[in-house]
Amino acid sequence: MSEPKVSIIIPSYNRFEYLLNAIESVQSQNYKNKEIIVVNDDSSQSEYYDYEFKNILKIDLDSSFKKKFGFPTDAVRNEGVKFATGKYIAFLDDDDIWLENKLTIQVEKMESTNLKFSSTEGYFGEGVFNRSKNYELYNSEKFYKKIRKRYKGSKFYRSFEYPSVWNLEFIKIHNCVITSSVMVDRSLFTSVGGFDGLPNGVGDYDCWLKLLAKTNLAYINEPLFYYDGAHGSGRNY
Repeated sequence: MSEPKVSIIIPSYNRFEYLLNAIESVQSQNYKNKEIIVVNDDSSQSEYYDYEFKNILKIDLDSSFKKKFGFPTDAVRNEGVKFATGKYIAFLDDDDIWLENKLTIQVEKMESTNLKFSSTEGYFGEGVFNRSKNYELYNSEKFYKKIRKRYKGSKFYRSFEYPSVWNLEFIKIHNCVITSSVMVDRSLFTSVGGFDGLPNGVGDYDCWLKLLAKTNLAYINEPLFYYDGAHGSGRNY
């Protein structure tokens, strides 16, 4: 199977060491046809401007790019998408990381199902990812009871489990989509206007609903990312 290009959007603010971990997890992917786009949200840490991204990490990144967005963070992600050239775009918060086969599994699923939107299960922890630790699954363990309760009264509740395909009806009840797990067709994402920048951290949810009005979501019930519940330090990207 040919490898369609994937553009990875990583917004970052004053979490430089975490950012390097996120970038390393992308570089370690066994999927080769990808580009990394880091959007620096006016960080004050000097490393964002002094670090030689191209020479050290071997990625062609303009580390001097600087624009002050502030909250909400949707504008930061939208800015990254403007530079994307891939068929697919994937989002990664700077305090999270991906497991090595995430892109390969996700692209194969989307190409085989012809669905233009996908997300995955992941691990939940606090702090930098440690491979020697055991972490709870995000949807199926850490937040399972809370999420199942949200579906009470719906047709999904009695024997609640996560379907392999999520539609608008399923996600309208609760946002089970974690941003660092998302991969979406770039043309579809831009056609719905991207993230709207709504307050109270619901801009991502609004975007998922717009996407699901046009396509279903392929859900991969396999942990392919790590979510840092402590969020490093600074803004919650």
